[in-house]
Amino acid sequence: MSYPRPRRYLDYLLRPFARPQYFTALRGINLTIDRGECVALLGPNGAGKTTLLRLIGGLLFPTSGTVTVNRFDSYKNNDEVRGMVGYVLNEERSFFWRLTGRQNLEFFGALENLWGERLRYRIDSLIESVGLEDARDKHVSDYSSGMRQRLAIARGLLADPPILLLDEPTRCLDPIGAQAVRELI
Repeated sequence: MSYPRPRRYLDYLLRPFARPQYFTALRGINLTIDRGECVALLGPNGAGKTTLLRLIGGLLFPTSGTVTVNRFDSYKNNDEVRGMVGYVLNEERSFFWRLTGRQNLEFFGALENLWGERLRYRIDSLIESVGLEDARDKHVSDYSSGMRQRLAIARGLLADPPILLLDEPTRCLDPIGAQAVRELI
């Protein structure tokens, strides 16, 4: 995976037609994960861990090579791959702050074609699993960053995906909350 290097405004003024320079975020990755395996990626900031997870989840397309998830190419069969993968981002910004935690999960459940009693049961179960029982009907704007992280984990599990990608799942959690997430995983 390669990205264009960001240019400064001065670069645009002095060399407006210069070809972009690229840096390689990932090179030579060959990874096979079998059903039921739990894999952790460890490395320093900027090592490409989040990029790899986004490639596997079909959120990014590789600039070279292929990413195959359950025999589906993440570029050619992106809808299938994204339908199989639940993803918890490390920088969660997509919640609706004026809605409650429950209302957010109802909205995202509808996007996953979940509705009715099945969705309500799933939401109640997940809210309990991530420890948000007392905050289910609070506005997300009133959530702490740890509570938003727990809500993001619940959202990632909402459709019961066969593949779950967690990017820094214990980020912003206190030690007790982090332990609960590890037990849930």
